[in-house]
Amino acid sequence: MDFTTKITIPPLPEACQLSYKTPVMSMGSCFAAHLQEKFGYHKLPFFSHPFGTLFHPLAIERSLERVCKGQAFTEADFFLQDDLWLSFELHSQWANPSLPALLAQLNQQMASLQEALSRTSLIVITLGTAWVYEHLDTGNIVANCHKQPQKIFRKKLLSLDEIKASLEHIVALVREKQPDMKVLFTVSPVRHLKDGAMENQLSKSLLLCAIHELLGTGSPKKGDNLFYFPSYELLMDELRDYRFYKEDMLHPTEQAVQYVWERFTETCFTSEAQALMQEVASIQRALAHRPFNPEGEKHQQFLSKLQERIKAVEAKISNQWLITNILAHFLRSYWSKNIYSSLFLYFLPEKK
Repeated sequence: MDFTTKITIPPLPEACQLSYKTPVMSMGSCFAAHLQEKFGYHKLPFFSHPFGTLFHPLAIERSLERVCKGQAFTEADFFLQDDLWLSFELHSQWANPSLPALLAQLNQQMASLQEALSRTSLIVITLGTAWVYEHLDTGNIVANCHKQPQKIFRKKLLSLDEIKASLEHIVALVREKQPDMKVLFTVSPVRHLKDGAMENQLSKSLLLCAIHELLGTGSPKKGDNLFYFPSYELLMDELRDYRFYKEDMLHPTEQAVQYVWERFTETCFTSEAQALMQEVASIQRALAHRPFNPEGEKHQQFLSKLQERIKAVEAKISNQWLITNILAHFLRSYWSKNIYSSLFLYFLPEKK
């Protein structure tokens, strides 16, 4: 007897599947952050969008427009609150007491993001909500209200046409930088219950309808290199149980995130990449092992065997940075540099 309604997810076309040679970028709602964590753990080539969580399509569109058009941030884009400079276009993680330092850092990140977009093979866009807030003085749709008084905003629900037009512009923008860019859309399963239960369902349905209109779902005319991954449906239908949610009953647990990642992996990656990801994960678990006696003979034998395993993985991957990242991050983070210095230096790329 089956106790879940398993969703059938068609794999990406073979020519579009991901590997250790296909850089990916992710931006949008919280699924973007989960992807960044998982790609990092498996040492996959990944570019993270630096401007933080963006919940609705217009915020994502505006962020990409600024980057792709080279529109640098200026003082006019910020306001001072509690001795911190904030922008309605950015997440609060960018709050900074020094405006000059903030501008320099943001515009440097923009230049890096432009370069990353030109090298990215696939971008994952995660949409969270169709509800937006319009700043009454400027008429601009904000990405983040930063706890400003509600009276200075007007809350509105984007129409299907507005969302679709925004998604079309997003695709056009990224393909200005990379004409062969593949775009994968997904909808965040996190419910925005502060908007109301019915309002949340309406919002999610509009996002889904806009995506599938763009993709040409159910139509003979399909979107070119445009795809959809059902992270929303996986939580709502397959994992339809509150045990897969955190204490707030809104955000997925680590177990649920891992399950969605596994379905994403089998859908989007080549079989060779999946096998290699398992090897990398095994190395990660070994590196996280805390020895009882770090200087004992038994542990030294363990390190020697681990060294051989890492070399074997290195030989399978053309990206030399894989091994560097594994060792640089884990050996510095978890263990004494003195004990592991010889092992660490062994795996660093030789200077030419």
